[in-house]
Amino acid sequence: MVRGIAYLFISRDIGVVAHIADRIAVMYRGAIVEEGPVEAVLAPPYHPYTQALLSAVPLLGQRGRVGVRLRLLGDVSTPAPARGCRFAHRCPARLGPVCEEEAPPMRPAAPGHAIACHRPMEELARAPHALLAAG
Repeated sequence: MVRGIAYLFISRDIGVVAHIADRIAVMYRGAIVEEGPVEAVLAPPYHPYTQALLSAVPLLGQRGRVGVRLRLLGDVSTPAPARGCRFAHRCPARLGPVCEEEAPPMRPAAPGHAIACHRPMEELARAPHALLAAG
């Protein structure tokens, strides 16, 4: 039954968010870096920050199987840059000057799914599928 209500649930635990949400907006330092339906955000392409959040989700019920933990570069306390990508100083895949000087535009990754990253969508799409990694 559709009730016509919405809730805003804020958490760094993307695994919990995936269980209760229909849509996800991943934010880094106050800016949305990826957003869309849960199924789309948990499937490639991923913003590098979304990848880091997903890598922190424990793979429960899979004895002996440990997912690859993505360790972010830099210090979280470093001030946000005045220009460029807000995530560039911590991004393991930054492209250099373009990331440091130009804010990435939101680009469509799939219907209803957008991502803000300078990396080519084809490169982002090579990330392992989070839903399959957990199953």
